[in-house]
Amino acid sequence: MWSWLAIGLSGVTSVLGARQSSRTQTLVFKVLTLALLCVLVVTQGPKQGYTYWVAAGLMISIVADVLHTLRARKTFYFTGFLVAQLCYSKSFWVQLNGEIVWWLLALLLAASIVAFFLLLPQLDSLVFPVVIMGIMLVQMAWAAGEVWLQSASLANAVGFGGALVMIYSALAYAIHGYRKPMKRAYVWVSGSYFLAHALIVASIIY
Repeated sequence: MWSWLAIGLSGVTSVLGARQSSRTQTLVFKVLTLALLCVLVVTQGPKQGYTYWVAAGLMISIVADVLHTLRARKTFYFTGFLVAQLCYSKSFWVQLNGEIVWWLLALLLAASIVAFFLLLPQLDSLVFPVVIMGIMLVQMAWAAGEVWLQSASLANAVGFGGALVMIYSALAYAIHGYRKPMKRAYVWVSGSYFLAHALIVASIIY
């Protein structure tokens, strides 16, 4: 209870820093939020391989976020985000032990193709990075959905929800940055980003 309260307050403070254009406040509390989630996973999560993959994803996300906030070369932080998503994906894939449901992949691909063509006129040279990021996010959501379909528990549903929220966060970031500025983008992008991580962590420890 108190752990989640601290995480929530830290995340809100980071979002408020983005609202006030305070890069230092945003970065410090973003790192703190992800670090608290990582501590929560390691201390309260089951001693299983998927727990450590989530912890690894959180730590890599911290590095990627620092590079992004400090405006390092795009290649560095973009690669970091991809590796973090790969770690989350691995945490879901290692939980699977049954047959794959292909209709879920088809549904996710159809939705991602529609989103891609809506953004295409504004992407220009960013087409390749967006495609790579989209593939990574879709396969992560597919893995999380497969876990939920194989074992329809609340925890697995929360994990699938976290993967979908992460897709929404990336889509909101792309729309705001490359197509049409959004009102209160700091809430929709940063808030959904923290929520996605929190849901994935919650799916592991409960």
